[in-house]
Amino acid sequence: LCIDVKQLNMKKIRFATLVLAVLTALFSLSGCNGVKKLEDLKVTSANIESIMPDGLKGMVLNLAVGVDNPGVQVSLSEISCSFKHSGKVLGMVAVDPFTLNAKTADVYHLKANVKLGENTTLFDFGRFLDKSALDGAVLDFSANVKLKSGLSKKLVYNDVPLKKLLETAK
Repeated sequence: LCIDVKQLNMKKIRFATLVLAVLTALFSLSGCNGVKKLEDLKVTSANIESIMPDGLKGMVLNLAVGVDNPGVQVSLSEISCSFKHSGKVLGMVAVDPFTLNAKTADVYHLKANVKLGENTTLFDFGRFLDKSALDGAVLDFSANVKLKSGLSKKLVYNDVPLKKLLETAK
């Protein structure tokens, strides 16, 4: 079999863009009860610094994500996401823990581990180059959010339409 390397790289970049959309949505959708300013977090930039293969069914993404945090220090851990289409899990993402500094606009360098679902290949993501295929795509994601004061909450979102996240991320 002959693999078109440019096409494979485009699919990797497209999937990495989905990971960035998830992080953006996590910040914009996160409304902790009793925690003012958490919803004021804004992603100001997002770039893929590197994509490294991790076996045949995974990759490691190094990301640079700019975040404006007008509020208190926020730590995020156990960040995970699953990407589904037509009931089938196509991929899972886990992001290493990180802390957003209080009252700053900084760029954070994050590491995300991406694994493809069972019986899924990078070529399965080729259909998402066509935006109409996003209609049936949903994400489940969760993260533990902890404030410097010690107050913490687990945020869980299930079956969030990918189109909605991408619109939120814009």
